[in-house]
Amino acid sequence: MGGFQFHLPLILISLATSVGVLTTVYAAYYLNRYERTKQVMTFTVLAASITLWTFFALLQLTATSFAQSYWAYKMLHFGSFTTAPAVLLYGLSMGDARRWVNRKTVSVVVLLLLPVFVLLFTDPVPVLFEDPRLTSFGAFSVIEHGNTLIYVSYLSAFYVIATIGLSYIVYQTWPDPSLGRKQTAILVTAIFAPMLLSVAQTFSLLPFETPGTILTPTSFSVGMAGVGYAAFRYEAFDTKALARSRTIENMSDGYLLIDTGGKIIDDNQSARSLLDVGSPLTEMQITDLFSAIDEQTLRGTDSVPSFITHIQTDDGTRYLEISSSDFATETEQTLGTLFVIRDITTRKKAQQQLEEQRNDLDILNQVLRHDIRNDLQVVTGYGDLLTDHVDEDGTEYLDTLQSSADHAAELTETARDIADVMLSREDAQQQDRVNLRSTLERELDKIESEYPNANLTVEGSLPAVQVRANQLLDSVFRNLLSNAVQHNDKDVPEISVSATNHDGRVVVRIADNGPGVADNQKEEIFGKGEKGLDSSGTGLGLHLVHHLVTHYGGEVWVEDNDPEGAVFAVELPLVDTS
Repeated sequence: MGGFQFHLPLILISLATSVGVLTTVYAAYYLNRYERTKQVMTFTVLAASITLWTFFALLQLTATSFAQSYWAYKMLHFGSFTTAPAVLLYGLSMGDARRWVNRKTVSVVVLLLLPVFVLLFTDPVPVLFEDPRLTSFGAFSVIEHGNTLIYVSYLSAFYVIATIGLSYIVYQTWPDPSLGRKQTAILVTAIFAPMLLSVAQTFSLLPFETPGTILTPTSFSVGMAGVGYAAFRYEAFDTKALARSRTIENMSDGYLLIDTGGKIIDDNQSARSLLDVGSPLTEMQITDLFSAIDEQTLRGTDSVPSFITHIQTDDGTRYLEISSSDFATETEQTLGTLFVIRDITTRKKAQQQLEEQRNDLDILNQVLRHDIRNDLQVVTGYGDLLTDHVDEDGTEYLDTLQSSADHAAELTETARDIADVMLSREDAQQQDRVNLRSTLERELDKIESEYPNANLTVEGSLPAVQVRANQLLDSVFRNLLSNAVQHNDKDVPEISVSATNHDGRVVVRIADNGPGVADNQKEEIFGKGEKGLDSSGTGLGLHLVHHLVTHYGGEVWVEDNDPEGAVFAVELPLVDTS
């Protein structure tokens, strides 16, 4: 018995049993800890079957009597004959045929295996084994027997079923892009090696003699450990890992994974398509693919910054946005870099078209600023010269001409301000300190000059505060004051302006004695294209007011005036002087 401890075959079967137990326990833990997918469930059954096989093979080899050895030999068949259908179910669970892994299939397998398990214990009339006996084999005593037709049939079915299952596993894993070369090599070796070794031993093709009791379960146990290593170490058959790999392979963005040396170790079909490359990009250097990336950038401590590149294809220029993200360990050791390639051709062309439209709008804005305003000033100037040269009947027409010219000039100012906002000019968008009192006084002077028949008053003193705005704040008050006069139905428009500040904000109120604003229009009046009562204007003035005030972080609203008219209130944030 002491020689058994150092005999190589016994060491092999002991190691195989240990590997089987550890793999089965880990598979059961994985099954309980994460998710009960068909892949993991069938693998756990496979691991348990092979472990059962190797365990009773170990007992059979260490038994000291024929009865003990023969009992253990019969018991190991519970594991060996279960292994073949377990391999098949495991293979089916990995592909589209997983629908066959169900209770009905398992029930059929049990019904087919049940007779052979019963026949194992039909002594004293053996049906499977002929003349079983204990034979010495080196330091061991092993069971030898003749094979009945039923036993040969089951044994043949075992190899056929196991071969089908193993072949299907290889069929599923070999072309799978989610598995790397190392994973696939482990799987293929672990699957085929035990099968070929078992067949070679059965047909006496090995250059050495060893009982199948030792070699077959040992080879399958080691092979199963290899499959388990690939499955659990690389998550090859885990649903979440498969979902991640399928997402990467099927996403529209390109995907490149490079190692720390800059070599591409993985890619997807979208990357090859976007870069207009037919063959896989693996083994290439990322620096050969993108000129914007050099060796110094890769060796740097910071991630590669995003950049835009373009390539020429049969369909024209294709613009690509390249972004990257480093993979690092908990100790911040970089393992590799993931590059994502996104087609931004549509966005780039839209930007180019928008830029062209902005240029056209800029030209129109220049026409409004200079050409049209200059012509309107000429009309207004000659209108003033005609005042002393027209009779009483012509005065009315001349007044209409001058009023329309003044209104048109005002519209060009509003259009100019809107164009500045639409063009996002820096001076029109950036906010700074603006003196509220100076702005109001400047616009009040303009209104008094343009509308001498209007009565403008300031209630109290205007606070000398700084508000957060920009130069277009002039346009806000110019539009509100002009509306108060132009939309007034009184012979003498009366406009009053007041301002109060509290809690870091200032409220400016512009009140008039006009027709007022109906309640159902108080919110809509600031919409684009909305017009005041009996207005022939464009309605863009109040829309611009609302847009600018909101941009400044303020609010604008309209209230009823007492006893008549409307009050437009503008609330603006004060500049923090602390």
